[in-house]
Amino acid sequence: MKILVAYDGSPAADAALDHVLVRPCPEGPQNRLLTVTETPMFYPTAEGIECYPPLSEEVRQSILETARRSLQAAAGKLKAKSGIVPSCELREGDVKHVLLKAIQEWKCDLVVVGSHGKKALDRLFLGSVSHALVTHAPCDVEIVRPRRQAA
Repeated sequence: MKILVAYDGSPAADAALDHVLVRPCPEGPQNRLLTVTETPMFYPTAEGIECYPPLSEEVRQSILETARRSLQAAAGKLKAKSGIVPSCELREGDVKHVLLKAIQEWKCDLVVVGSHGKKALDRLFLGSVSHALVTHAPCDVEIVRPRRQAA
């Protein structure tokens, strides 16, 4: 069984990872952690919006390095579970499109993704990765919500 975990380092992604760790799996599952980064090209300043290529590349490299460290830490959690040998992948681009392309390329059986719990208005402006996966992925998709902290 091929399981892809969409991982962005958020509490929702950690909940998805924890879900994979506790779920019963058939012998020898293949697990892939995939992180997709979107690098901003424009930056708000006091004078308006600017794009300065050297700064853009510096920010891009910083985003990639942070994502790489987060991805490696998540892989360490999966490796700690007996029988799981995860692969990791870091891609850049539009999150929804890149995830759907990766799902098709790897021919996975299941995608596990965390839900950020955005409200309807937030989804209208920001989109919903989990909704895009549920409606367009050619495989099963599990959406995991992070546990709420007791007040």
